[in-house]
Amino acid sequence: MNKRITIKEALEAWQAHGLNEDIGEHISPAELYELLIQPQGIDLGEEQLNHLTRCPVCLQEIKNITESRKEAEAWDIALPKAATSESEWPKRIRLEAGKYSVTIRRNIHQTNKGLVVLQVEEAYKDALEGKSVKLLDGRNHICLEGTIFDGKISQEIENLDTVNLKSLTVRPNEK
Repeated sequence: MNKRITIKEALEAWQAHGLNEDIGEHISPAELYELLIQPQGIDLGEEQLNHLTRCPVCLQEIKNITESRKEAEAWDIALPKAATSESEWPKRIRLEAGKYSVTIRRNIHQTNKGLVVLQVEEAYKDALEGKSVKLLDGRNHICLEGTIFDGKISQEIENLDTVNLKSLTVRPNEK
C-alpha cells in the first residue's frame, strides 16, 4: 500500500537530505539582496544555484529579505494613503489670510468635548504676544478666550457639536 505524503513532509525530507551534503560557501546577504532586486530575475551560476537549492541558511536569508521587502512595499503604499486621507478630526482652519491657525481636536472618550488651539503664525508672533483675544464661531459664541503666550493659546471646549466652524473670527478681548 502506497502512503501519500503532504508537500510539507516532502519539503522537510528534502531539507533533511540536503543538510547532509557539502553545500559549499554561503552567499552573502548583500549578494542575495542584489540577486533578488534584479528586474530580470535571479541570474546565478550553476554552483550558486546548486548551493541555494540545498542551503537552509541561504534559503532562510532569502525568505527574510523577501518578507522585509514585502513589508517595506506595504508601508510605501500605506503611508501616502494615510497622509492624503481626509480625517474628520482634528479640524485645521487658517484665519485672517494665514495670520492665525486654529486646530480643534475632539476628545475620543467624550466626543462632545474637545481642545481648541489658536496659534499665531511666526511673522505676527512678536506683535501679538501677551495680547488678550477671543475666538468666536459663526453664531458669535465664544470658543476660546485668553492671552497669547509663546505664540498660542488653548482651551478645552464643551458642546463641540454646536460650534459653527464655517465662520471663525479672532477678536481682541476688551476686558
